[in-house]
Amino acid sequence: MNARRSPANVWLAVSFCVIVVLAASPLICASIAGAIAGLLGCTLNEGGASGCIFMGRDIGETLAEMFIAGWLAFVTLPAGLFALAMWLVVACVVVFVRWRLRRRQA
Repeated sequence: MNARRSPANVWLAVSFCVIVVLAASPLICASIAGAIAGLLGCTLNEGGASGCIFMGRDIGETLAEMFIAGWLAFVTLPAGLFALAMWLVVACVVVFVRWRLRRRQA
C-alpha cells in the first residue's frame, strides 16, 4: 500500500518526536552520565562531585551536573505527558477532518 505523506503527517510525526525527546532529555542526560562513570569506574551521586579522570582531565564535576539534571524529569515528564495529550487531540481532529473530506468526495 502506498501511503501519501501529507504535510500534516510530517508535522505530527516531527512534533511527536520533539515532545518525547524534550520530555525524556533529563533522564537521557543522567543515564549517559551514569554510563560514563560506570565505564570509567568512578563514583557518581547527588552528594557532590568526585574525581573522575578521563584522558588526563577531571570530568567529575561535569558528570555530577549531568546526573543531577535527571531531577529535572519531575518537571519535564508531566509537561511532556500533557503535551502528548494535546498532541493526541490534534491528531484525532486531523484524522476526523480527513475522514470527512474523503466521505464528501466519494
